[in-house]
Amino acid sequence: MNLSRRAFLIATGASGLSWPAFGAAFQTPRTWVIDEDLPQSRVLISRVSLTNARVVSLSGDAGWLWFERLSFEAASASRGLSGVTRGADAFVLTQLGAGIGLRATQRRLDAHTVLWTLER
Repeated sequence: MNLSRRAFLIATGASGLSWPAFGAAFQTPRTWVIDEDLPQSRVLISRVSLTNARVVSLSGDAGWLWFERLSFEAASASRGLSGVTRGADAFVLTQLGAGIGLRATQRRLDAHTVLWTLER
């Protein structure tokens, strides 16, 4: 199985893996942070477009994105945050989320990519 097929199966949940934390992420309205330079992003964007979700592109500094756009949404109780980003960006965003009381769940998709979610 090549990496892109594996990433597709993981991102869509069709692999049969038990992902209770991420299964709920696809059910509830939320904001998805997606690094469009990653190969998994196209699959996830098509999957997310079927739900009542907002997609935010990460094209630069994760800290800036948090303070300028995501911190307000993260503070609201109605929406959660999820994302597919590089490991360093996932670390920054989950640490900033932990600073306001959000709990992070992470799953490494490959050597550089992390699927993560932040919830209360």
